[in-house]
Amino acid sequence: MVKRGRPLHEDILTPGEWKVVEGVRHGLSNPEIAERMDVSMNAVKYHVANALQKLGFESRKELRHWDGISRSSSLFSLRNHMHDKGLHMSVGQISRSVKDVNAAKEWYEHVLKLKHLYTFGN
Repeated sequence: MVKRGRPLHEDILTPGEWKVVEGVRHGLSNPEIAERMDVSMNAVKYHVANALQKLGFESRKELRHWDGISRSSSLFSLRNHMHDKGLHMSVGQISRSVKDVNAAKEWYEHVLKLKHLYTFGN
């Protein structure tokens, strides 16, 4: 018997939904997310609707302020480890648009001594 459909994900959102949610959390509009991900507007709307439903949110504003972390993120294990010890962490974010992602990653890592956590878009 052949299994059909998408494989199950251990995370609350699929990888595609996470990418769209990150775009929403960065303040991007649906057209901007669609352009950066090179997908249709309908795909973005579909992922936003699925994420809202899965998380029990009624609005995009709630999604924008949600503090969830993808299981694939290096922050996920750190967050759980910190909470187990009763510690709290603050995470700052630096983001900007760049033409050369690899050059930007090198600059952040070597000049600012910051670990690269996430790249959005192509």
